[in-house]
Amino acid sequence: MTPQEAIALIDNLLQSVNKKLKLNDIQSSVVLYTWEGYSYQEIADRLVYEPDSIKHIGAQLWQNLSKITGEKVSKQNLQAVLRRYQHRSTPNNCIQDWGEAIDVSYFYNRLQELETLETWIGDNSTRAIGIFGLGGIGKTSLSVKLAQQLQSQFEFALWRSLQQAPTLDAILSNILPILTGSEAKTNNSISALMEQLRQKRCLLLFDNLESILQAGNRSGQYRQGYEDYRQLFARIADETHQSCLILTGREQPGGFAARSGENSAVRSIQLFGVSPPVCQKILADKGLKPTLLQCQNIVNYFGGNPLAIKLAATTIKTIFRGDIDAFLAQGNTVFSDLWDLLDRQFDRLSPLQQQIMYWIAINPERATPANLKTEISPKVSGRQLMEALESLAERSLIFEERSLNYTASTNLMLQPAIAEYVRERFLEK
Repeated sequence: MTPQEAIALIDNLLQSVNKKLKLNDIQSSVVLYTWEGYSYQEIADRLVYEPDSIKHIGAQLWQNLSKITGEKVSKQNLQAVLRRYQHRSTPNNCIQDWGEAIDVSYFYNRLQELETLETWIGDNSTRAIGIFGLGGIGKTSLSVKLAQQLQSQFEFALWRSLQQAPTLDAILSNILPILTGSEAKTNNSISALMEQLRQKRCLLLFDNLESILQAGNRSGQYRQGYEDYRQLFARIADETHQSCLILTGREQPGGFAARSGENSAVRSIQLFGVSPPVCQKILADKGLKPTLLQCQNIVNYFGGNPLAIKLAATTIKTIFRGDIDAFLAQGNTVFSDLWDLLDRQFDRLSPLQQQIMYWIAINPERATPANLKTEISPKVSGRQLMEALESLAERSLIFEERSLNYTASTNLMLQPAIAEYVRERFLEK
């Protein structure tokens, strides 16, 4: 939707309830500059108005639009609300194939991320988006929910899991007949897919990207036999077309980060844990009655990971008979299902990366890059150490905590549940 289309839509909406509410020139300008991301102060400077007057004009517009659309409108979410309203009002002729997509009937408060992604896709200039984060953080759910909300913008919406590591030829053989509308044998090449993406507006979603990437020290490297995915992703990112590819994974594929940027046709978003109120909702849906303080403790320990919180809820119900305080009082623990989840991620690491994780978990007060370099055994070069640390950070397994003393070194941290898992795994060696 262009700014001019947005102004026309708002004008029609206002006049649909009262002919006298037709947009005047100053209101149209406020909408235009809001759409383009200007602050109220910047709009006032451009229009030579008092900032308070511009804020008042904007507030009245958003209030009227909220009543008409049935959704709270603000300066920040204007684009997302109008696009959703337009989509609801447009017949959905999208051809959909959800493959093995999960049910997202229970979707927990990723509204800010959804609005960001909707805005990126809605301007029609974003060709590829990456959604990255730890296992269980909610990447798959977010991608499915996003596709369901945006499907009316596309002629085709196709979701495919890469969890079983299908070859690119298998993927192309599966989706090209859907896009061409023919079961006849076709040219299953990247070029054939690119032609379809130029001719039609398609939404492609590939989930579990890490399944086609190598384990080991350098993240984002493709497994042998899967290097042609790199060419596919590069062509979708670089060539002009009217479609959009969404990738989800625990790490970014090679070449993706270099192409990604705020003003680029390639964007990426890193998912982090949910808040205590969202944790409270997850536990309530599992039949528990947690307090906000209990949820704060659970979020702190599990890093707000939604899957870990759901697994904890099962443990609380089956082992602790629903007593959340008893679960918290028994101390840090990594139960079997969460252990399996972390095992899969830890086993993808190189020996050096695993050694770094052990060292940080055992020496949390001294976990700086400088101490690692001098004390880790066997010794490694500075380049090897930094490469391993960068890869662990890209996989969301370590993060930095800077001291209030800005001259102090940055501490490398693990989430408490991950640290406990790593310490227990070290003791089992």
